[in-house]
Amino acid sequence: MKNIAQNSKAANVILIVSCFILFYWNFVHNFDVYKYIVVGALYEMSALLVLAATYILPLFILVMALVSKVNLNKKYYIALVILVLTITLLFTIYN
Repeated sequence: MKNIAQNSKAANVILIVSCFILFYWNFVHNFDVYKYIVVGALYEMSALLVLAATYILPLFILVMALVSKVNLNKKYYIALVILVLTITLLFTIYN
């Protein structure tokens, strides 16, 4: 776990995934995804996976921070802020 905490590639992947999650939820809540059949089908297939990642990734980052004694790559903290922002948006604006 400590190797992952300092790994730059893993930090980049987590950061990109957290940005994708933020854009995904913004897109889904601002546009009618059921207007087009293919987009609606993709939404239905991916919604549970993205929802699980929205809540599991912040917990994963926090566990990594605790295991590595808060000695994480800075990109993990940026990803954590993005995910907390996403969860806040889901519970406030998009509720």
